[in-house]
Amino acid sequence: MRYTTLPDWFTATEVGPGVVRINEPYYRQDYRCNILLIKGHDRDLLIDTGLGLGNLRQFLRPMSENPLLICSHSHYDHIGSNFEFPERLIHPAEADVVAQPTQRNTFADPVLLTKDFSTLPWPGWDANDWSPPPAPATGSLNEGDVLELGDRSLRVLHTPGHSWGSICLWDERSRELFCADTVYEGEIFDFLPCSDVPTYVKSMQRLRELPVRVAYPGHGPVLEEAAFFGIVDGYIARNAN
Repeated sequence: MRYTTLPDWFTATEVGPGVVRINEPYYRQDYRCNILLIKGHDRDLLIDTGLGLGNLRQFLRPMSENPLLICSHSHYDHIGSNFEFPERLIHPAEADVVAQPTQRNTFADPVLLTKDFSTLPWPGWDANDWSPPPAPATGSLNEGDVLELGDRSLRVLHTPGHSWGSICLWDERSRELFCADTVYEGEIFDFLPCSDVPTYVKSMQRLRELPVRVAYPGHGPVLEEAAFFGIVDGYIARNAN
């Protein structure tokens, strides 16, 4: 597996108490994944792994030696470095994709384009060559599962619509929602072959019932309460029958 040697391929920013957002700034801003490291007293948790063009585990090592990887869904911009982590969980509906990722089943084709990088990971790199190693899940994420980090408990919510196996994580005590690609600022991708608008509406309606204080999405800025519910309510209003 070849990695970029650019020293600033990743950036890390603390965006909440015990929550660090890792980005790949050379990829276009609206498409780059928010890789989220959640620090816990007993265990750290990592949500998604980006494009896989840099050594993510090495970058994280000063912050977290061996986080549990939670794969929110199986799209190309979220699963590239999955293979670097020994414990990998995903909803069963998308386990087959991460076990054998391709340009087609991760939707890198047609979304991932060379022109969307301000700097290439290495000279001559081409998006058509993107192909992460297989990373079969070592366990599953199902509705209602609880992930215990010692000082934080996160409950798995199955929220299909963007994809069939999309999940969110809910911290009831702190009222923090890790909402991945279910809710984020910008164009909502609900038109892919793995998407379904009526199902998406139901997931949005479900999240509308939660007393969310702050949400950490898979793309774009952290969403405070008003911004989060504005996106949710807007989607429901546009698409509910």
